[in-house]
Amino acid sequence: MKKIIIALLTLFIFQTLSAQNVDGGATEILKKVATQYQNYTSMQFNYTLKATQNDKTLSVSKGTFQSKGNKYKTSLNDQFFFCDGKLIWNFQKLTNEVSIFEYDPEDDQNIMNPQKILNDWEKHFKAKFIRDEFSNNVQLSIIDLTPKTQQSYYRIRVFVQKTSSKISKIAIYEKDNTIYTYSIEQFKTNIPLEDSIFVFEEKQYPNVEINDMR
Repeated sequence: MKKIIIALLTLFIFQTLSAQNVDGGATEILKKVATQYQNYTSMQFNYTLKATQNDKTLSVSKGTFQSKGNKYKTSLNDQFFFCDGKLIWNFQKLTNEVSIFEYDPEDDQNIMNPQKILNDWEKHFKAKFIRDEFSNNVQLSIIDLTPKTQQSYYRIRVFVQKTSSKISKIAIYEKDNTIYTYSIEQFKTNIPLEDSIFVFEEKQYPNVEINDMR
């Protein structure tokens, strides 16, 4: 699930990247994307996750994502995360079990901490423009993000639609040659999202087992 959050939060990174952190002509692209995403009050989209290794498909999964401010809800197959800006719920549908954690914006180790990751992203990555290419008659600009410290992955590749400055795909390259590709679908912004969406309501899950980790 950690890679899922890394990929989804990559949608926000351009809010914090600056010109000193890019080269190869990426500055102008990043500024356009930053302006676009900073103006969103909410986001909602579906995504397809495809895992490949040595040109072989390992798995294909479907997920959803919704966010408003520091609140978010994301799912992949039978796993769900809810965050209302105060608490985080991790619900496992197969076992009907939920774990509850405090949401701590100051916790550097908390991968489920969007705001902290956003604020510190440029400290951990270098960005570089790679090339422009066409895919399904859409012109894309490709930007690579390279971690400054040792990670299980060595690159995050971001595909930006050149005309709309929206991110259409994110690929995470692991050192074991596994590539996790997230394709963004049905992307909607500035839509009304009720705060209740981001809260796990126990009464809606009969007999759920609760693990309170607070």
